Amino acid sequence: MATPSVVEIVAGLLLTVSQLSGYPVPQGVPPIHLLSEREMAEQICGGPCGVRAFYLDGQGVYLRDDLDVVNDLKARSILLHELVHHFQHESGRFAAMGSCERWLAREDEAYRLQNSYLSGNRSGTRFVFDYLPERCREVGTGSVRN
Repeated sequence: MATPSVVEIVAGLLLTVSQLSGYPVPQGVPPIHLLSEREMAEQICGGPCGVRAFYLDGQGVYLRDDLDVVNDLKARSILLHELVHHFQHESGRFAAMGSCERWLAREDEAYRLQNSYLSGNRSGTRFVFDYLPERCREVGTGSVRN
């Protein structure tokens, strides 16, 4: 069996997000941008940090180029998490909320769907949404629990 391409992985994840969430599949695929660890840290954190992926409304998904979404389920789940944000943006879900409340709701749903995906693939890995409510306007920290 041939190894699937990133395009095939993304197409499959779009269907999976739709099945897990009930969102309709968006018309287009968001651009996927690959950045080095240094570029990722500079763009999202302004310095060294552990961010591996993020989504910018209207710009697409940004992934660290060392994530192997073809062969690594955990990496693929990180991409799925960011694709959830694309579905949220395209559907307008949470748009009526204030920025802090919207950010929390979006992350909560994305982590929940990411963990459902991992469970469905018999993985013991779970991602935990750790945040301090008074810091919710800042980029949250997602941590991995193995």
